[in-house]
Amino acid sequence: MAPPPGSSTPDLRQFQLALRDPFHPNAFGARVVDSYSIPTATYHLRANVLCTASTAGNFCGVVLPSPCLSFINAGTVAGGTRGSVSGSTMSAFGNNDTVSYVVSPSTLGTHLSEYRVVAWGFRMIAKDTAFASKGKVYIAPVPTTNNAPSWNTFATVSGTAAAIGEYTIGIDADYVYNAIVGMPGTRVFSMQDLLRGEVQASGVPCDATFYTFKGTTDRSQTPWNTGQVLADEGVFNNTTGLVNATAGGRKDVASLRGGRAFLLVATGLPTSGQEFDIEIIYHLEGTPNMTGTVSATALIPSSTRNTNGASWLVEKAISVAARAGSVVRFITDPTNQAAATRAVTFLTGM
Repeated sequence: MAPPPGSSTPDLRQFQLALRDPFHPNAFGARVVDSYSIPTATYHLRANVLCTASTAGNFCGVVLPSPCLSFINAGTVAGGTRGSVSGSTMSAFGNNDTVSYVVSPSTLGTHLSEYRVVAWGFRMIAKDTAFASKGKVYIAPVPTTNNAPSWNTFATVSGTAAAIGEYTIGIDADYVYNAIVGMPGTRVFSMQDLLRGEVQASGVPCDATFYTFKGTTDRSQTPWNTGQVLADEGVFNNTTGLVNATAGGRKDVASLRGGRAFLLVATGLPTSGQEFDIEIIYHLEGTPNMTGTVSATALIPSSTRNTNGASWLVEKAISVAARAGSVVRFITDPTNQAAATRAVTFLTGM
């Protein structure tokens, strides 16, 4: 009997690889093998975050599954010290500078009119020597909320650390340090481990709703009509109503629905030191933008094609990737002979 359509194809194998190892060279160009069978174009985004410890030697962050809502520079405790990010290829929101994004809706929209994240992840890169590097790192996967604030809300209205965290990952962003040790699936390793290999986290979705296509037009870019905006959320003052005319947005473009985020806490680092960087990657697919800022003679992706699959294939791929040794793992440096005897693989769902 022939296998079900799409159950064993190069597209499925590439999709599975992208879920397990998003930095693998063969993962580039991956598409979701679901029932959507219209040709799509593929792109990828990479960003680097330079992490600086606080004066107490701590660093806390949350890595998020959207290229338009990508990183939260979390605090250690409410009112306590906070590490910082610098030299980042991401951009901080003007009114919420502890939250960053890799690409804005306006930039993303020049290439794709609708998009989805096929796979994503991050890895940690050591910056010190074996004789100086010290500290411990905790990483914990957590589900993201279905109702995260819109890109425009982050850009125009300041929020508290509690609100930012609760509305994205269900945890006060100032208490990530306190919460991570007790979280299910938390893995711990030393900074010395980074010198013997690579720690990588793969953002396997929590469920297939993550693959719903998202529009790239934010309400701040395209008004509903002259002097009007279309928004599905607003920030309201207790007494005066809507905070201001820009205090509303569309949740679609930076939606975190169905995704997985990672809490990251480093402790015992040298005071105000830069012990590691975080590199983030997003693999995207979507409909190429053929209008707007694209001229009639502009270059258009010519690799657009469709994949043949089914929803059950996606759910099976997610299930396998989430338990088969890949969500948070240590990858031995093959050039380091000493590391070969000390490599550890961290699995979730054990």
